Order: sequence, then C-alpha cells, then structure tokens
Amino acid sequence: MKNKIKLRIFLSVLSCCIVFFISAVYFLQKSEKENVITATTEDYVEFFDVGQGDCTLISSNGKNALIDTGTEKSTRLLSNKLKKQGIKNIDVISLSHFHADHTGGIDDIVSLFNISNLIYPEILGDSAIADRVYNAKKECLAEDGNFYTAKPGMTVKLGDFDITVLYYKGFSEENDRSVYLMAKIGEIKFLFTGDGDDDAENGILNCGLNLDCDILKVPHHGSRTSSSDMFLNATTPKYAVISCGKNNSYGHPHNEAIARYASRDIETYRTDKDGDVIFEIDGEKIAVNTSK
Repeated sequence: MKNKIKLRIFLSVLSCCIVFFISAVYFLQKSEKENVITATTEDYVEFFDVGQGDCTLISSNGKNALIDTGTEKSTRLLSNKLKKQGIKNIDVISLSHFHADHTGGIDDIVSLFNISNLIYPEILGDSAIADRVYNAKKECLAEDGNFYTAKPGMTVKLGDFDITVLYYKGFSEENDRSVYLMAKIGEIKFLFTGDGDDDAENGILNCGLNLDCDILKVPHHGSRTSSSDMFLNATTPKYAVISCGKNNSYGHPHNEAIARYASRDIETYRTDKDGDVIFEIDGEKIAVNTSK
C-alpha cells in the first residue's frame, strides 16, 4: 500500500515537472519570436539591444556594417540575430573606442563572420581590450580582410549609404576619444557618437562641421555629461536612440539628459525598454519598429 502511494506521488510530481517544462519552452519560444524584427526594405539601420553596451547594424542592398560589437556577454545573442537575418559576411566593422561595452565581443565576431574591413582609432597603451582588438585585427588580415585607422574625412561606401568619419581627437579620456560617424542615404542622416562626453562634443562643435541629422545615437548611453544643449541645437534630430541595459549600475539614461531630448520633442527610443530598434528607409520615408 505504501509503495502504491509513493508511486502515485512520484507520478504526480513527474507530471507537474513535464507540464512546467513544456510551458517554459513554449513561452521562451513565443518570447523569442516576438523579439525578432524582420526588415521589409533593403536599406535599414538596426540598434541592437545588447544590454549596457552599443552595437548597430547598417544594411543596404545586401551590404552590412557593424558600428561597435557590444559586450562579451552579448556576443552569442548578437551572432544569432545576425544569422537569423541571413548575414554571413560583414563588409565593415567600425569601433568607436576601446571600452568593453563597445568592443567586448570583437574577436568572437571576427571569428564567426567573414569580415572585409576593420576600422578603429589609434590604440593607446596595453589592456585586455586592446589585446582582443589586436587579435581581431590579426584574424581579419589573415582571412584577406583589410584594416584602416579611423581618420576624419575617411568615407566608406556601403550599398546606398555613405559612411564618413566626421571627428576623432586623441583625448586622454577614452570616452572622449570616440569616433563620430555620419551615415547618409539620400537625404537621411544617422549620427553615431560612441561614448563622447562634453569634451568631445565641444571639440566637434568647434570644428564647425555640419552635424544636422535625422537620427542620433545618443552619446554615452544617455549620460548627464553628454547631449549638451549646444550639441542638440547643432544636431536637431527627429529621432534618438539610447542604448542601455535595464537597471544598469550607472543609472543610464540620466534624467537630465532625458529632459533635454523631451524639451525638444525628439522621439526617443531606449533599448532597455523597446528592445531592438530598427529604422527602415524607403526613399525619403523612415519607418520605425521595435522588438518589444
């Protein structure tokens, strides 16, 4: 009798575990499907949710570029997203600067995809990140890829996009050494800013460059030390994207920065809340979609 009771209890527990497992798999698959964006145009820019980091895909007529490569932790997620879009070859990878939240996955990405061109600024000093970047460069060159040091005025043609290095200056602070890029398709312009703070913003403003853009990658994850009034007055974006991790330890984005965008009625997206953010380009029309 006791053995029968034990058997019933065991079978009940086993049934509950099976039901729980099937339910968990269903909801995980459902969630994964809901978080996949499929572009409906040949030209688009996708800001990936890589947690507290930065990674953006520019795609045009089958040509692809990555601006930064996220964190080491996000590499698997990023590679899966690229593969789901049928991407095997990356024509350009451009690194803004050498912090782990922007370049942490670079060596893994270079080993997983065919990279034609690798671009990054001068490396100052030795570090674990520098070693990973050097290893990525070696692998890229070994596979017949090219390497270029980022310099102002450098332009890359990617499908219908023209990607130009607008600004770079060798500040001592790594964030302010970020490379500023402008990606233009037709009359639509995307401005990428890395983690540039006030020194970098003042520097690029003093150069007298045309910074007017339609979509702005918000500098430094929405830190209060960036996105100054003068910078936003010069860039005048219609849309802005903040790449940041949910409940990150830095408190990004800071309320002061958010307020500066809100006061200008700039339509602002956040990867911690909106997931991946994709801008589809059809002629002079822009359509925005998110994965959440």
